[in-house]
Amino acid sequence: MNKKTLVTIISLFLIIIAAAIAVVLTKGYTFSPTQVKVLGTGIISVTSVPDGASVYIDGHLTTATDSTVSQLAPKVYDVKIVKDGYIPWEKKIDVNEGLVSEVKATLFPALPTFYPLTTNGAVNPSLSPDGQKLAFAVPLSVDSGGVRQKGGVWVWTMSSQPIAFARSAEPHQVVVSDVNLDFSKGNFRWSPDSKQMLISVQAGGQPGDAAARNYLVSADSFTPTDSLQDITPQVQSIVQSWSDDQKSKNDAQISAIKNKQAFAVASESAVLSVASDSASLINIPSHRELLWSPDDTKFMVISSPSRQYESKGGTPSVSPNQKLSAQVYDFGTTGSKSTGPVNGYTTFKLYNLPSAEKYMWLPDSMHVILVDKDKISICEFDGSNVSIVYAGNFEAGEVFPWPDSSRLVMLTSFNTPTASTPNLFGINLK
Repeated sequence: MNKKTLVTIISLFLIIIAAAIAVVLTKGYTFSPTQVKVLGTGIISVTSVPDGASVYIDGHLTTATDSTVSQLAPKVYDVKIVKDGYIPWEKKIDVNEGLVSEVKATLFPALPTFYPLTTNGAVNPSLSPDGQKLAFAVPLSVDSGGVRQKGGVWVWTMSSQPIAFARSAEPHQVVVSDVNLDFSKGNFRWSPDSKQMLISVQAGGQPGDAAARNYLVSADSFTPTDSLQDITPQVQSIVQSWSDDQKSKNDAQISAIKNKQAFAVASESAVLSVASDSASLINIPSHRELLWSPDDTKFMVISSPSRQYESKGGTPSVSPNQKLSAQVYDFGTTGSKSTGPVNGYTTFKLYNLPSAEKYMWLPDSMHVILVDKDKISICEFDGSNVSIVYAGNFEAGEVFPWPDSSRLVMLTSFNTPTASTPNLFGINLK
């Protein structure tokens, strides 16, 4: 073997050794001079919305988002993320040898922007099943002064654009009220595909079946009063058809669950049957309600010893001031990122949520909205990081998320001569 060949072999050997060391180091391993051996470490990858937040690990300022922290000894760390103007985020993160632990924090404003969305009054707001449209009624104007009557039913197609630039998505009137048909005193029910609305009202405000009127209108266009057709004789069959469609969807979701324990819980959670009469009350002892996350990777089971629901536009509304409990069954979230159902809904993690009077998913599927008397909070789906985003007066149960999770909509009024009529208000979450 000549000298040139020997040098080549040694060089290749050193390159291979260096590459192996680099691979080991990138996987989080480090050499301990004191123990004279390679020790396994882990990595925390930290991102936040918004970014540029300070990251504290076990109380020490370590880095800023978005970044990674490497060579961490395997153990549980207290990670805190702080940014001026936002509510701090904190969670215990388990770091394992040779693995990357992902941390993705959503920071909510400490002083959220609060602004009016309507100014002519709003009654009976109702969110469409797809979460993209919000219907509400405007009270009848006794004297419109020759201006187009604004009383009636309006629909807001909620855009992800800023309010000031979303002119094409501003509320549009779908039907106008008159002295005989005041739709602000009726109730609404959405079709399962969110394209139509069933509006029920008593003609002339008179009680009884003889004065009952039911109209099926498009949610995307205006229907003149003279084009309204009373479908009262067919209303029961239409509502039954919609209920059957919803039941088929629910059954399909539940049948996909392969874990026997989770399947039993989901199957036993009752499906509410809400009467069309807005005054109807349904008393259900020991009831459990099932709510799937928008991405179908989790479901929430809401429980109470005794619940009373009020039919409101086809959406069950719990009696005010009644505390409920809820659990989240998570089938597809790794770290802080939704990855889709894992193994056909075979394995899951179970989390307990803080008690509240009402629960709903934020459309990002990573957070849950908690509604209480005079307080609206948001927590992560595992029950951690509860952030109060509003404290004050608002109509019980009338809280709705924007489709892109950027804001909430609520119904409230103020005790002043010019703002005593309830209107819709927005709360910015970003």
